[in-house]
Amino acid sequence: MKYLPFRQIVFSILLLVLLYVWCVPFCEKYCERYHQNKLIGVLLQTEHSVLDGGVDVKHLVRENISRYVEGHPSLTLFSGVNIKVLTNSGELVYPVPETHAFPFAPQQQVALENYRLLESGLSVVVTLYTQPNSPLSVGALWLFSSLALGGLYLVYRRQVAHVSEERRERALTIASLTDGEKIAEVELEALNQRQETLLQNLDEARKGLVESNESQNDLLGEIEFLEAMLEENEAQLLVQKAEIEMLTKRVSDHLPLKKKKPGKRKNRENDCASRRLKVLYKDLRVHDRALKGFLELEEGMRLKCEEVIHQLNGDPDRVTVKRKVFVGKGIDTFFEVEFAYKGRIYFTRHSGGVVEVVAIGTKNSQAAELGFLHRISGEMKPA
Repeated sequence: MKYLPFRQIVFSILLLVLLYVWCVPFCEKYCERYHQNKLIGVLLQTEHSVLDGGVDVKHLVRENISRYVEGHPSLTLFSGVNIKVLTNSGELVYPVPETHAFPFAPQQQVALENYRLLESGLSVVVTLYTQPNSPLSVGALWLFSSLALGGLYLVYRRQVAHVSEERRERALTIASLTDGEKIAEVELEALNQRQETLLQNLDEARKGLVESNESQNDLLGEIEFLEAMLEENEAQLLVQKAEIEMLTKRVSDHLPLKKKKPGKRKNRENDCASRRLKVLYKDLRVHDRALKGFLELEEGMRLKCEEVIHQLNGDPDRVTVKRKVFVGKGIDTFFEVEFAYKGRIYFTRHSGGVVEVVAIGTKNSQAAELGFLHRISGEMKPA
């Protein structure tokens, strides 16, 4: 069920049956012992002398038992009540047919009979019977059913509250992701407009280059700048589209009964990052292994890593080198730079002052990066 666990229902039914099966026989045995002890005390209660023959023992027992049964309504809870009074020799004293064996018997003869019965000793046996339609069975069934239904109702209310809270949190998450998607779409539209403007400026610059040879050098610089800006804008456009796809995917993850569509972004990210690094850092060479490691970094570590790359491109002498790594019998020397505490950049210098970033990784992948440097040592060609 949606709000009521099936195992809770089964547990309640089994508990109801077990309590019913155990409680009714227990009540029977308990009441039998209780009434049996009570009857022993009231069995021979009388104002007359039994041993003097003032009253017959069997008649006295019958009256006391009848009075006791009428004064205890709890016996009506059972389907049947069987009370027997026996002597120790097995003679039945109650119930016996009411006879008039001694209607006018002498008092001495009654006293002798009473003395004989009392000398043998009297014992009481009480047997109670309970049928499915007896008041005790019906009452026990009603009580235990009420307890089971009450427990199920509490579980139901708790499940409803839990499901309502989950729905509220899901709605809040979807609303947040939807707002993020809308903001990303607005930024994408702004980037599209900026791209159109850059394209128009590029076209105008090209036309101006054709019309005027005198300003050719200036226009070439402007064209180069605009092309770089255009490539950067295209890279940002791809990143923004990827962010929109990610937000759309996250929204679809929180919506029920929607199929998830796998995205193909890895190649686009590689191309985008490669073009971006080539455009922004023209005085720096980036190895494919370094590009792969750069893309595997988290967003925050990428920013720290790019700060170091920016310094290597502008002024590599200002970069703080943690240590030198000598591999391949001193054929090549690589420099290790630390960023974001656990990030690592490995670069080398070629002839002509050209700097090449060979590998990028973290402290966890340090052994793999050093193994890679060892493999390519001596194979790198100078610029």
